[in-house]
Amino acid sequence: MMHIQRLRLTQFRNYAELDLSFSPAINCLVGSNGAGKTNVLDALHYLSFTRGFRASQDQQAVQRGEDFFVNMGSFWWKESQLEVASNFVKGKGKKMLLNGKALSKLSEHIGRIPMIAVLPQDVELIIGPSAIRRRFIDMLIAQYDPGYLQSLIAYDRLLAQRNALLKSFGEHGNYDADYLSVYDEQLIIPGMKIREAREAFLEEYQPIFASYFAEIVAEQADEIPKIRYRASVEENTQDGWRAALAAKAEKDRYNQYTSVGIHRDELVFSINGASVRNFGSQGQQKTFVIALKLAQYMLLERHAQQQPILLLDDIFDKLDEHRLGQIVQLMNERISGQVFITDTSYDRLSQTFSRLGEREVRYFMVDDGKISIPEL
Repeated sequence: MMHIQRLRLTQFRNYAELDLSFSPAINCLVGSNGAGKTNVLDALHYLSFTRGFRASQDQQAVQRGEDFFVNMGSFWWKESQLEVASNFVKGKGKKMLLNGKALSKLSEHIGRIPMIAVLPQDVELIIGPSAIRRRFIDMLIAQYDPGYLQSLIAYDRLLAQRNALLKSFGEHGNYDADYLSVYDEQLIIPGMKIREAREAFLEEYQPIFASYFAEIVAEQADEIPKIRYRASVEENTQDGWRAALAAKAEKDRYNQYTSVGIHRDELVFSINGASVRNFGSQGQQKTFVIALKLAQYMLLERHAQQQPILLLDDIFDKLDEHRLGQIVQLMNERISGQVFITDTSYDRLSQTFSRLGEREVRYFMVDDGKISIPEL
């Protein structure tokens, strides 16, 4: 089973120095808001995805007043040790090292350490812009399908070039439809592959998600959730893409950006046919998000053929007792991999996980960049 045994941080966020050893089962970080619990999960996220989940700029992860951070993790993987490091120096950039050797491309590392994070800001999956929902499925598929990640990289590069060309046309007044069509043809192939992979993913993912949702809201079995993929290109063929791009050519010329393609597609979330975004209660929205993430875990486990590491950041707050109990039961029955949980209440966690039988639960008390292990 893939799990992290030891985490060492230097000048990472509010930790000057940190050295922790973890349980391969359940690890609970307890402390007040702002103490640094989430920073530990962010460090773990770096080791899996090469970046944190809270800020796009690595320099924001450097402890205030310092010039670099070092983030090192020792993993147990396929009966051997795997040493992963994410190091950043202001002005020089970031390096990912695997067993002491720097990776030439950060994308090489994606999928090596399967991980799912459930975060308070995940409600943006429901109420936020469509780009967040596209990224939600893209990040999961990329963890088990390297070809998908390469198609995404190629598509984004070509899209940026096409948009730059449209902007250049607007600035210089020299529109050239034939030149633009060269980029259209190159954009079509990765676009078709991405669309096909997303639709195949949702076909497999939808029943898993619906099952988790039903178990969490067991007393409200009349709530039927659904995820629908709404594509901006009607027919996912080369001719279909050509027709869609041609139909938007004048609009693209005027707006100076590409208005059709997989970067404009949408995921539509509903319960009993009604939009979760517009009509769902806060409880329904939170349940929808948690079910989305637990289904992610199950699908990634199936494709990666190992249990992902699961990060749960402050998700128990504001959950009613029934939903909390259902989630804990699901964790006990279906989540056999390593789990990290943050919460402000030791009593709530200890009472919650007393129901988990023989699974080891290790507690860490977090206080302003210092972590201690309580005497139980």
